[in-house]
Amino acid sequence: MRVCLTLFFLLGSPLLWAQGGNEYFHQGSGQFIHKNTDEALASVNKGLRAEPSNQKLQQLKKLLEQEKKDQQQKEKEQQQKEQQQKQDQQKKDQEKKEQEKKEQEKQEQEKKDQEKKEQEKKEREQEKPEDKPEEKKETPPDLSEKLKQLQIDEQKARMILEAMKNQEIQYLQQNKRKATRPKDKNKPDW
Repeated sequence: MRVCLTLFFLLGSPLLWAQGGNEYFHQGSGQFIHKNTDEALASVNKGLRAEPSNQKLQQLKKLLEQEKKDQQQKEKEQQQKEQQQKQDQQKKDQEKKEQEKKEQEKQEQEKKDQEKKEQEKKEREQEKPEDKPEEKKETPPDLSEKLKQLQIDEQKARMILEAMKNQEIQYLQQNKRKATRPKDKNKPDW
């Protein structure tokens, strides 16, 4: 009986190994189909230990290793893509903060300018009442008679005189000044 059992184990074990190799192949294939690459690779490696010359297991191992590399590459690309998106988002956030800061500074500057204009306006208004009494000096009698003859009231006459004065100032500012020394003919015109 012992001899029978020994013979059975010796003769039957290659059959079991062959059957085990196919079994590991089917198990690994099923796990591969269900996207369990690591488990499938472990099953195939067990099968190759049991039957190293099994071509199906060797090809499946190559396929699984390639799939694992591809999967790692995809994960790496996905991580890079996510990192790039984070960087882009941070850049956009930074630009938005800078834009908001510029807008706030612009609003503050406009507010200061507006306050300055209002202050200047108030100062001018305060100065005008002081100027008006001086302007309302009584006109000489002969001048008021001439204004009556021209049918112009005193305020309108003052406005016309002020306008003429402003035009004269503008004219004088636009005139070119003449050189006090004659031009040196040895030097360029510019």
